[in-house]
Amino acid sequence: MGRRYTLDMTPQASPSRATPYGVLRHYWRVAGVRPWHIVLPTVLVLIAGLFEAASFSLLLPLTNAVAENSFDFLNDSRPFGWILALVPESLEGSPARDAFLVVVTVALIVLGRIGKLVFEYVRRLYVVERTERYRVAVGEETFGRVLQFGRQYFEGHSLGKVDAEIGWSSSVIGLLTAAEEVFRFVIGLVTKAFVMLAISLPLSIAFVVTLPFVQWFMTTINSRVRRISAQGVEVDRRVRASILDILGSTPLVKAYSQEKAAADAYVHVLHEARDVAVRRDRVISLRYPVEEMVVLLVMVLVQGAVIYAAGDFRPGDLASFGAFLLILQQSLPDYKHMSMFSVKLAEEWPRLEAVAGLFTDEGKFMVPSGPRTFSHLEREVSVRGLSFQYQPGVDTLVDIHTSLAAGKVTAIVGRTGAGKTTFVDLIARFYDCEPGRVLLDGVDIREYSLPSLHAKMAIVSQEVWLLNRTLRDNLTFGLARRASDAELGAALQDVELGEFVAGLREGLDTEIGDRGVRLSGGQRQRVALARALLRDPDILILDEATSALDSLVEQRVARAIQQRAKGRTLIVIAHRLSTIRDADLILVMHEGRVVEQGSWDELLRKEGAFYRLHQAQYAKDATVGA
Repeated sequence: MGRRYTLDMTPQASPSRATPYGVLRHYWRVAGVRPWHIVLPTVLVLIAGLFEAASFSLLLPLTNAVAENSFDFLNDSRPFGWILALVPESLEGSPARDAFLVVVTVALIVLGRIGKLVFEYVRRLYVVERTERYRVAVGEETFGRVLQFGRQYFEGHSLGKVDAEIGWSSSVIGLLTAAEEVFRFVIGLVTKAFVMLAISLPLSIAFVVTLPFVQWFMTTINSRVRRISAQGVEVDRRVRASILDILGSTPLVKAYSQEKAAADAYVHVLHEARDVAVRRDRVISLRYPVEEMVVLLVMVLVQGAVIYAAGDFRPGDLASFGAFLLILQQSLPDYKHMSMFSVKLAEEWPRLEAVAGLFTDEGKFMVPSGPRTFSHLEREVSVRGLSFQYQPGVDTLVDIHTSLAAGKVTAIVGRTGAGKTTFVDLIARFYDCEPGRVLLDGVDIREYSLPSLHAKMAIVSQEVWLLNRTLRDNLTFGLARRASDAELGAALQDVELGEFVAGLREGLDTEIGDRGVRLSGGQRQRVALARALLRDPDILILDEATSALDSLVEQRVARAIQQRAKGRTLIVIAHRLSTIRDADLILVMHEGRVVEQGSWDELLRKEGAFYRLHQAQYAKDATVGA
């Protein structure tokens, strides 16, 4: 069956309750994250931060020069005195020196910004490539995990819900990217903080003191966002479920002219999603104006207090305040993006909790794969004490004991709901058969690996499953070998589809639509039969596999199947008793039990359950014929 998809990637079962943290750690391992994957963009962020720091720091001498109308203060400046060394000797002592220094300073500021943007671009290229690689690994792991679930899980959950939860696995990648972005914004904020400290210590202190009050406001908003996002998760599930339910039932919708009702049902769910989105965005949108207004108001008040305390007003103070506000305006987006991570976490956490539910075995009805390889059925399929329940307390099969001889034809009959399909599904290992046992030549079926078992089995049910691909793709689906066109044509000829396919313009490469919608019901069944015959199975199970065929075609197809299956173990579920007249063994089921078994003649002589079925069906056929 391949690897087990558990949180620690060991063969043992996953824990009874997975957590979002456990899923994050698991995906970290699955994606093959290495330290340098994180270190490299971090280094690039630091280099870009240095360029940005250099660019912003040069605003200090430029601001002072504008305030004092001279660069003479550089003679006594330890951090910026090196700028004078850039002045050519020909300009020393001339009025043009200051103009040259303005140009040089501005050019250095621009070069610093360019350097920052170049390293940011390189970082971005690397992060996108790495993140998409992670996304593929996480998506593959999640989808592979879901495919391990038993059929009962999919029978009890809508496809929309499953589809939504698979998509939410990308939330992990979103959080990783958001965390890296937080680090980038932290570096940017620290860089600007040093420049702001150099411009004005009182204003910088006021900014730092204001942040805890802003953060308290953010905590309140985050709590509200998390509650709304939890509601949004459930609405997302319902939106996806509604889409798939309606699109998957379009023939039914069309047959009853229920387009408007279907659209109204979908619109109703969309309105719920809209209401949740509006409420969430209304709360989130409130934070940024409040943040900025509070910070700016505090800055103005503090600067006014500083000027008032000094007792005089100098143009340089106004220039410094303008420079401080400029850098502050550059800093606020960094702080906003940092605090946005908490909102992102509040939004994505409910989705992560839903994804964590995929990594528990509880309620997944997984069918374990055994260590042995099944190669051939030599003697019999033995069923011992087989019972089964789809729902607790509701018996579908009850204590079945029987044997199906290898190389023979076994027919299963009974009224609708007798448990016939469930019985063959357990033989095909679609469900786990505990507490009973199914033995293949005396070996418990649970000892065999699922791939080896299914490689020697083929099942065709009355509900045909076809892919939205070509005829060729559907015929060869799951086939371990390459089939030639001649072999495909022979299989189609056996099921009376040879002439039909030959008449198609694209032949075997014809697209058949979603679930084979471009084919008739009988054609779909025959494609499924041809697919099963191509596998040359050791055990062939037919569950009302010819129910959509007319009597003449059914007889010809049945003869072809018997010819192909000669020497193979054939298990047939049939409602038309005439199709099983030559069966070696007939099992009669009623309310989940095998109430009779024997040959056709033996069962008729008993005048029991099979006799009553026979009499009822033939009397009905006679009435219809008359």
